[in-house]
Amino acid sequence: MKKTLVLLLIALLAMGTVFAAGSKEAAKQDGPVTLRLSWWGGDSRHTPTLKAMEAYSAANPNVKLEGEYGGWDGYYQKIVTQIAGGTAADIIQIDQPWLAELASKGDVFAVIDNSMVDLSQFDADFLKNYCTYDGKLLGLPTGTNVNTFIVDDQMLTSFGIDPNTKWTWDNIITEGKKINQKDKSAYFSGASPDIMRYWFEIYIAQLAGAVVDNNKKVAFTEAQGTEAFTYFKRWFDEGIVAPFSQTSLFYQKFQENPSWINGKMATSWTWVSSMDKDIGARKMSTRQFPVMAGAKNTGVLMRPSQIMVVNSNSKNKAEAVKVLNYLFTDPQALELLGLARGIPATVIGRSTLAAMGAISTMAEKATNEGIAQAGLPQSTYQMNSEVIQVMQDVIDEFGFGKLTPAEASAKLIKNLNAILATL
Repeated sequence: MKKTLVLLLIALLAMGTVFAAGSKEAAKQDGPVTLRLSWWGGDSRHTPTLKAMEAYSAANPNVKLEGEYGGWDGYYQKIVTQIAGGTAADIIQIDQPWLAELASKGDVFAVIDNSMVDLSQFDADFLKNYCTYDGKLLGLPTGTNVNTFIVDDQMLTSFGIDPNTKWTWDNIITEGKKINQKDKSAYFSGASPDIMRYWFEIYIAQLAGAVVDNNKKVAFTEAQGTEAFTYFKRWFDEGIVAPFSQTSLFYQKFQENPSWINGKMATSWTWVSSMDKDIGARKMSTRQFPVMAGAKNTGVLMRPSQIMVVNSNSKNKAEAVKVLNYLFTDPQALELLGLARGIPATVIGRSTLAAMGAISTMAEKATNEGIAQAGLPQSTYQMNSEVIQVMQDVIDEFGFGKLTPAEASAKLIKNLNAILATL
């Protein structure tokens, strides 16, 4: 979260206005109903979503659906501001880590139960672990999303690396450095600073179980943090990844890096839901992540692609839930939406797309690999946006060479403890 947003929230909280509107039950409108839907994405998501909305309105002429959509940048800040001001859409797409953070501010999202939606279509543990806050189901997962490790087999081969290598933390360095040794403009990994944070979280999870545990405590020691940062220093020193001076220009959009587009980076961490966008025109395949011996947790994430929630301040919550039910369980909607939000989290969604041949072999393989490797769910504290920003800030300083591994570990623990004390 941007520091300015943090200050804004603090100011609004002090005035007692944040999310207050969400706790008030608004009167239901008579006559025609207009519902606003908010989401982020690209054209591959916008177009099918708008078509599904049109189909719903055609079958329900009294309901007009309006879309509010755009890119990822600034979306979270916009949603926070709209919720605080009582102007948020009726149905909102959110990222899974935001659920607890936003719901903790008050009665923000409507509670969903089996009388509204056929919850048997979803995995019960998935709903409990990722869509529930304070014992209440507050949203529905758009899809099952997992981490995947994408590799360019042809590029690896051209540098004398076996593309079928089973990757370990050690051979990522011993094999991966061959690329930069032969071509100083090429690298094993397309890791921008945000992707380096994900790699760090995976490594620490395997060492210590988590970065921050469910008791709101830092889960790793300074020695473990130093070990992790020492390992990743080798990524920079031995040319496994490009310098942050290059990759930081493509923070949260590594797929736009010309070096990536032009085949100068052989592998990357990504989500299955964004895999096609990240790969672009390149021909790639998927692999499993390295897992150290005796790992306490694989650190590989499996969570909803996104979560759809209903604004508790909506004047037409019942109708909004009906729209959600349509988007998640109606065969027509499922066909129209396709893989716009990843592989569906519902039984009927997966069977519908499988029958259409819409789920690619690569996406199916990556999903199966990710589920097989999936670790423990991250704590709500580790997923907090301010905690994530603390991690990112220290990793940025480390990546730019401003902190030694020991200094980075000590500073990260100190800063994490400081922010956790405020949550």
